[in-house]
Amino acid sequence: MPGKKTNLKHQHRDTLFRAQFKIPKYFLDLLKHCRQSDSSLTIDDIEPFDLDSAITTRIRRNDVSFITKDNRIIILIEHQSTINPNMAFRLLLYYIELLQLWVELNDIDLYSKTKIMNFPVPEFYVAYNGSKPLDSEFSTFNLHYEGMKIDVSVKIVDIRFENLTETTPDNGLAEYSYFYKLYDEGINAGLSAEDAFNNACETCIAQGYFDHIKREDFIMFYKNFLDYDTQLFRQGKAEGKAEGKAEGVENTILIAVQNNVPLHFIEAMAKQAGISQERLDELLQQVAV
Repeated sequence: MPGKKTNLKHQHRDTLFRAQFKIPKYFLDLLKHCRQSDSSLTIDDIEPFDLDSAITTRIRRNDVSFITKDNRIIILIEHQSTINPNMAFRLLLYYIELLQLWVELNDIDLYSKTKIMNFPVPEFYVAYNGSKPLDSEFSTFNLHYEGMKIDVSVKIVDIRFENLTETTPDNGLAEYSYFYKLYDEGINAGLSAEDAFNNACETCIAQGYFDHIKREDFIMFYKNFLDYDTQLFRQGKAEGKAEGKAEGVENTILIAVQNNVPLHFIEAMAKQAGISQERLDELLQQVAV
């Protein structure tokens, strides 16, 4: 309701989208719908590759992106609940930043006399679940100037529940889309944002969605932890400035463990920061003690 105080994060759609589809299995469910075909990619073929890799220094970040392990493709998918005419340009910027990260991680010398022949090409999508009808299937950015030509085309895909072909509870996209179908129905029925959110949680659980999350952790996972980018991350970043990058991330991990953040998110955070499994086990032990 307008003016009603709520603890619900304003950008919860984006936050849930990032959390759900950073899990490879559910990313592939989303990609299959985006491509409108059976994808030949498997979990073993892809790995997360996004701007969160620079977790303590990032200025901007994209929603979800994976790279194929053979370095052929970087797949970028951005979530939108409102129409944005600049998505093609935004995705181009994300892709360029990811290429810079890829060059660094692969120790590629851009000043070498050897021309770079093979680099991951982009595949761009926007996943839309807003209330207004889509009036275009693509977002484009074109720049032609004195012999220079840049053309970017981004496919806009409707992920609203009624437009899905696979809606079983074990489908990651169906989980996300069904949750927001229920949420929007609650808002339209006059519920506050927080009540609509909570009712959608309860209904999803009752109908078998989100089985990969323990029932008692559901509300915490989707309403409290997922605000980590403005709470846990901020505290870890402040510590990092004072004590160094690695120690700052370790402090963020300790805070996350103390707040019962699911283990697979903590492991992903450690991996992105270059923290070994042995060191992560030591940190987990510190909290257990």
